[in-house]
Amino acid sequence: MVNIDSIHFKGHLCFKTEWAGFDTIRPINVIIGRNNSGKSHLLDLIEALCDGTLKSQGWQYRCSSVLDEESLKGTFSVGTAEGALGGNHWQAHGQHFVDIPITWEVGANEDISNEVFPKDFKLDSPYGRDSTNARRSSIRGVLQNVIHQFNGQSFRRLLADRDIKTEQQDLDLTLGQDGNGASNIIRRFILTANEEFPREIIQRELLDALNSIFGNDGQFSEIQVQLHDDGRTGGTPDHWEVYLGEDKKGLIPLSKSGSGLKTILLVLLNLLVVPKIENRNKSKFVFAFEELENNLHPALLRRLFQYIEKYVIDEKAYIFLTTHSSTALDFFGVSKNAQIIHVLHDGESARTTTVSAHFDRLGVVSELGAKPSDLLQANGIVWVEGPSDRIYLNHWIDLYSEGRFQEGRDYQCAFYGGALLARTQFKPSEEAETDLVNLLRVNPNIIVVCDGDRTDKDSDIKNRVKRINAEVKKIPDAHIWITDAKEIENYIPGSVLEQVFDLSELCDPEQYENFFPSKKACFSSYIEVNLNRRNVDKIDLARSSVLHMTNDIMANRFDWEEQMKEIVARIESWNT
Repeated sequence: MVNIDSIHFKGHLCFKTEWAGFDTIRPINVIIGRNNSGKSHLLDLIEALCDGTLKSQGWQYRCSSVLDEESLKGTFSVGTAEGALGGNHWQAHGQHFVDIPITWEVGANEDISNEVFPKDFKLDSPYGRDSTNARRSSIRGVLQNVIHQFNGQSFRRLLADRDIKTEQQDLDLTLGQDGNGASNIIRRFILTANEEFPREIIQRELLDALNSIFGNDGQFSEIQVQLHDDGRTGGTPDHWEVYLGEDKKGLIPLSKSGSGLKTILLVLLNLLVVPKIENRNKSKFVFAFEELENNLHPALLRRLFQYIEKYVIDEKAYIFLTTHSSTALDFFGVSKNAQIIHVLHDGESARTTTVSAHFDRLGVVSELGAKPSDLLQANGIVWVEGPSDRIYLNHWIDLYSEGRFQEGRDYQCAFYGGALLARTQFKPSEEAETDLVNLLRVNPNIIVVCDGDRTDKDSDIKNRVKRINAEVKKIPDAHIWITDAKEIENYIPGSVLEQVFDLSELCDPEQYENFFPSKKACFSSYIEVNLNRRNVDKIDLARSSVLHMTNDIMANRFDWEEQMKEIVARIESWNT
């Protein structure tokens, strides 16, 4: 039977007109996006895949898969050679489709349409138009019976609004999405004589997991339940409550504990105890946890994520996480077991984009000070070649916006030069440039700043910059500044350099002049001729120079004012 590889849907709540979903499924799938963007609603697609109700939801969906021989033979019979197809159904038609990728759409009325095959695949039948139409109809018959790997899996969801409350005794062991039933489950496993519910799962396995996650933040010696059997205990009469013991504090009721502890307990109940209740292997579960970061400090949250990742790999289960947490993005952003799905909403409809494919490159960016979360959660990104460019741009944006915009709040700078390109030094240059372009697409709101590196007004820019320029211009509302001057240091006025180096009567650097010494240059550089130096630290120069820059001083430096007007306008649009 054909298995669905990728699936997207629309027509569900906020996902009105744009496709949203998953290009592939990883063991850990982290869903990010702003409040009310639709992160939780995306989980509805996964739930429908698990319980087999996808076709009855009234959604439109788009799938991709690879046609397999077994499924094709169910429609293109080996021993049949009659009807509209013409020729032997298998030899002349069916075997032609074996191992061929296909993408198709299913309407709200379950009609299959818009089948797409690889460009080099020939769909047409040698038996004419009617036979070709019969081929297409037969393929649609094959697609009627596709399934997803999650079909029949147990779907477990934990809502962001959750709690563990005191509860009355009940033989029904159901753990609700909001945590309802948790106390009753713990009670029965600890107290019952029924061997189907061994107390060791709670008092050893769950407790050990809890302690491994808490680490130095706290260790629990026991987990118990107690009954509030009269009004003097402070609880609701005839309700059971969970207690956790600490060596120096004794038993503490869960009602006196923080919600972060309850969150971890609910996660562990789902992962460890629910499979026992349902008598199913842990590999048969798909878990969806919403905003686990609520009321957990970053160190504790990281240990919870470490536990989750190990669980998923060991048990071969799948987990979906919705989050706002930078800790989650930075932890899973570089994990080979995870992918990041970004939910975006334009005010009319939500859509998704898969961004985890770029995180091997983002790992290099993090070495230079920009974490994956910085890039994904930023309102927009200003891409610069290196640290000194960042210093200039931040100061110039502050100057021109009169202090309205600041990095880390309104935008984020990130580097695309240096170590990032070094990562691809053993690959063909064109492939390395493709890596760079992918990186630019991590966040759709971008400004790119490149040195023009021209030696005169008629010289051409480098091929690398040409490629970046072409790709950036394909991205809606993106902006690229290729400096009119040779490099960004050429914009420093002579009056600023006078103050930095305690000199007088320094001329302004010329537009195409080499500011720094170069072995390829035919002439001496600006710093050699005017500063009598062979080298200057670029970062120290940037830090010292910006202290003396003002709008008035910078206004006439080549295209500075024109570009700053455009850059500040773009940043303003990101923040409105």
